[in-house]
Amino acid sequence: MGAKRAFESTLCVAILHVIISLIHAVVASSGDRSWTYSKCLQDCQLINCSSEENMSRIPIHLTVFGWDCDSECKYICMWKTVDDFQKDGSGIPQFYGKWPFIRLFVIQEPASAFFSLLNGIANFIMICHFHRKVPSSSPLYYVWHVYALVAMNAWFWSIIFHVKDTSFSEMMDYFSAILLVLYSLFALFARLDVRRKHSWLSSTMAAVLISYFIYHVHYLAFVKFDYGYNMKANVTVGVINALGWLIWAKLVWEKQNYVWRAIVSIVAVMLLLLLELGDFPPLFWILDAHALWHAGTAPLPFLWYRFIIDDCTYMMKDGKWSTLSENKIKKAKDV
Repeated sequence: MGAKRAFESTLCVAILHVIISLIHAVVASSGDRSWTYSKCLQDCQLINCSSEENMSRIPIHLTVFGWDCDSECKYICMWKTVDDFQKDGSGIPQFYGKWPFIRLFVIQEPASAFFSLLNGIANFIMICHFHRKVPSSSPLYYVWHVYALVAMNAWFWSIIFHVKDTSFSEMMDYFSAILLVLYSLFALFARLDVRRKHSWLSSTMAAVLISYFIYHVHYLAFVKFDYGYNMKANVTVGVINALGWLIWAKLVWEKQNYVWRAIVSIVAVMLLLLLELGDFPPLFWILDAHALWHAGTAPLPFLWYRFIIDDCTYMMKDGKWSTLSENKIKKAKDV
């Protein structure tokens, strides 16, 4: 019990320290800063985007998905710049922080969009399985249902963002991703709070995490849309979340060896994160490190939800939790 209390206190202090000390960074790209790209874009916009007649030539199926004259010019000039860079032996440049991708039908990043869809489907299938297997009286029943909604929302906006990168879809993708990581961290504190008479730990951390999420959204939406800061925030909170779950799993392993599924899921996510940190140009102009990251995470909900099903089942059978639950229900009725 002493080790568990020390773990909870240390984790709380670490989270508060990280939230206070996150440092902002900024990312730039060589492709969109090049003379070739700037000149091409200026000429294309002048010729093709100066009249309604020229802009109406864009196919309707592209305009429906947000492709306009300006984005068409950027797409055309991107490939012209890539050709010039490769002729000069300068490698493949990035544009606005992203690699160049071949557009498939209307989809800007087809591989990432497809794998994001698989992730969303996996979460949907497994929360349905959880719903069938776990009774509503189980502890954390609604916590995990909300987790599934947050996860599916994150993958929905990931699909939208990879279909067409706009300022709005990019912000929603970033906000949904950090919300998922923060909610997973909250779920850890909710799990630690299960046997307490008062859920002060999860309530306190919920307030802290919600406050940070509001700050994060406000900073990116109204102060500076900073890709470097967003990545740093996601990785930092993600690492704290992963370490928290792994330490908890180690503490309960002896009695709850089903936590191996959680351990495998978390370690796999951390290893896959190396793809994000070790980026490389897209293979065949479709498959980059980010797409592989999404491909790797797609099977993991099948493991993670099996873990939470086993965990809820364990808590239902645990006499200590059952007694505490009955006391809470009795107090609620008395009120």
